[in-house]
Amino acid sequence: MGKVVLVHGAWHGRWCWEGVVGALEARGVEVDAVELPVTSHADDIAEARRAIEAAGPGAVVCGHSYGGLVISNAASGLPVGRLVYLAAFMTEQGEAAIGYLQAYPSPMSTATRTDTGMLTIDESRQHEVFYEDRSPERVAEIAPLLRPMPLRDDWEMRVEPAWKQAPSTYIVCTNDKAIAVEVQRAMAVRADEVIEWPSDHSPFLTRPQEIADLLASYT
Repeated sequence: MGKVVLVHGAWHGRWCWEGVVGALEARGVEVDAVELPVTSHADDIAEARRAIEAAGPGAVVCGHSYGGLVISNAASGLPVGRLVYLAAFMTEQGEAAIGYLQAYPSPMSTATRTDTGMLTIDESRQHEVFYEDRSPERVAEIAPLLRPMPLRDDWEMRVEPAWKQAPSTYIVCTNDKAIAVEVQRAMAVRADEVIEWPSDHSPFLTRPQEIADLLASYT
């Protein structure tokens, strides 16, 4: 049975996969939720690549949101079993994620702030942008866990993306207010398998069992 590697998105941490990790471990699936340093895009890629290499051949690698960019870079040239893009950027070599966000603005576009010299999300908009399927009370507990992102990175795919080298699945979240559903569907055509869920941007909080079932099915 292969190992699962989970890579979180921007502003988040490995904590967001807690429910998925528990559900996979209950199924006897070995899993590693990576903690990205979010100090630079290059640092994030390097950390994810270390985890994917350690997982060994045949690993199932799942990236959420920004994590899709990370795994496409980090897993390039490695013998992974499958890549899973969860409401994630699945870009071509030479493409930058910002182009999709500009072409299809979402509520996240107006919720981002740069006044601190870092990229953050207006706290009053976090429920709307990321967690509409959860209660405001739960979002208030999550808010202190979010980390700022560096501004200097362009999030461009600089190598042949790993999804050109391994089977892939794209999970479209149709109620997403961070990455517009039009963006997700435009990128999902690159995947070998496409699944759609009526979910907000963060199904790891509301659908951990479904995510675990899917990932376990590939191991």
